[in-house]
Amino acid sequence: VTRTEAYRKAIAAAAPGKVVLDVGTGALALLAIFAAEAGARHVYALEGQPSAAAAARAAVASANLDHRITVLEAFSTDLALELPERAELLVHELIGEVAGEEGACAAILDAMRRHVADAARPPLSVPSRASTLLAPCLAPDPDLLAKAAGAGRALKLDARSQAGRPLAHPQVCEDLRFDEGSPSPSQRRELLFCCEAAGVLAALNLHVELRCGADAADGPPDVSSAWNGSHWRIICIRLERPASVARGQRVKVRVDAALAGQLPSYTFLAALVSDDGTLTSLGAPLEYPGGSLNVNDAMDQMSFTW
Repeated sequence: VTRTEAYRKAIAAAAPGKVVLDVGTGALALLAIFAAEAGARHVYALEGQPSAAAAARAAVASANLDHRITVLEAFSTDLALELPERAELLVHELIGEVAGEEGACAAILDAMRRHVADAARPPLSVPSRASTLLAPCLAPDPDLLAKAAGAGRALKLDARSQAGRPLAHPQVCEDLRFDEGSPSPSQRRELLFCCEAAGVLAALNLHVELRCGADAADGPPDVSSAWNGSHWRIICIRLERPASVARGQRVKVRVDAALAGQLPSYTFLAALVSDDGTLTSLGAPLEYPGGSLNVNDAMDQMSFTW
């Protein structure tokens, strides 16, 4: 199932009869059109970029839905924005290749306070949940690194051809629950891995899982950037001090996510764990994405030589 198909199915189930708010509709107004076609009572589609808002209006008119969809040129967080009526369902595609890096947490919390009706009841959002998972990995194939976006210690890699082999099963390091409209804006995870193979631990790979169904937050993912054919890429955090590990070696990774503002940030810190619990650092913490929502710009500012 593609991401588009998963969204269409989830919106078709959740939108009928409701006032829907599409946060960041984009030039195609795709989710807004899905909601109107599914029988939403009305859809308000927000787009802050003037050219994209104009294109969205044209897309809505072309679909003969301009009586059911109102495109507003605004960001959902604009303090002056007041909708003609409050929404009962949010739809959005504010998910980055690290789930919260595009500001979804702050946008949804703000929308819940100012744009969603007090009487609205869960499920309140499509998608219902987005998670980032992390795994300790071998180094990416050096012959393919030239094709990767970015530079320095953080890279964007094609899931199949570039990412290094994982040394342990991935664990959740960021979890955004949109189904009840209250994703946590400050998250800390301390993950403990046990290596399932020997090798040189050189990277932490991140991928995203998305659950679209409004009432399916606790079900299996609809979309994963780790699956073949995904348009999302893997984020590879290269360790400052790679280390040879044996099978059974424990690895501890602490991840802090600060998601309350418009510029989300993450900190990753990794260490080996000895039998007596002593920690051996694998390098300085990595701040990601360096204070910029444009991840490629942030990565280009980092200097690191493997």
